[in-house]
Amino acid sequence: MTIRESLALPAADPAGDLPVVWSTAWAPFLDIDGTLLDIAARPDDVFVPDDLIETLTAIADTCGCLALITGRSLGQADALFGAGRFDVAANHGAVVRIGGVVRDQAGDPGAAEAVAAALRPAVDRHAGTFVEEKGHSVAVHYRAAPAAEPFLLQAAREAIRGSGDAWRILIGKAVIEIAPRTATKGTAIAQFLADPAYRRRRPFFAGDDTTDEDAFEAVAAVGGLGVLIGPERKTAARYRLPSPGAFRAWLDGSVAGRAG
Repeated sequence: MTIRESLALPAADPAGDLPVVWSTAWAPFLDIDGTLLDIAARPDDVFVPDDLIETLTAIADTCGCLALITGRSLGQADALFGAGRFDVAANHGAVVRIGGVVRDQAGDPGAAEAVAAALRPAVDRHAGTFVEEKGHSVAVHYRAAPAAEPFLLQAAREAIRGSGDAWRILIGKAVIEIAPRTATKGTAIAQFLADPAYRRRRPFFAGDDTTDEDAFEAVAAVGGLGVLIGPERKTAARYRLPSPGAFRAWLDGSVAGRAG
C-alpha cells in the first residue's frame, strides 16, 4: 500500500489509507476526550460505548500493550475505562502507570489545589465557567462562555505567578490547562517506549487538540504514526480523521481486519 502524505483522509472510507495492521510491532497511544470520546459540556458527562472498551481490549491483546494519554487524572481515566484495565499517562504526563506501577512525577498535589483556589474568584465572575481539580493539574473550562477566555487566561497567568518554572499553561478546546512543566504527553510516550513492554515498537498516537502536539512530535521523531482527530489544522500528525465517531469506526474496522 502507498502511504499517503496528505493530512486528510476521505470521510467515506477513513481506514483506506492508514497503513496499520495491529501486531506486536505497534505501540498504540490514544488520547481520550475529543479522540476516543466525543467532548461533552462537562467532563463527567462523556459517554463511553461498551463496544469501544471491547475494541481497545482487543487491540491491547493483539499488540501486547496499549496506553491512554490524557489530561484527565488517573482516577478519572479508570472510572471511564475500568480500573487498571489499560496503562495510562494522566495529567498531561505528570502521572504514568505502566504494568500496574504508578510513577508520580508531579510532586505535591497541594500545589495544584493552591492554583485552583487562586482561580476560583475569576471563575465565579463568569457564568458557565468552572475549575476542574485533577490532583496534579488544573483545568478551567469555558465552553459555555467563550468570551471569557482572555480574562481567564490572564487569571491563570496570575495564579502561577511566583511559582518559577513549576507550571505551564496549555490552551485547548474551550479549556485552559495548568500542568507541571516537567511532564508532557511527549515525555510520557518516551517513558513508555523505554519500558520493556513497549520497547522496539513503532508508536501510534491519536489526539485532537493543540495540547497533543508534543505527543505528535515525539511519535514522529522516532518514525511513528500520528493521527489528528477533528478539523484540519497545522499539526505534526501525518494523518487526519474528521471526528471521534470516525476514529471509533476506524478502530472497529482495524480489529475486524479491514485496516492496512
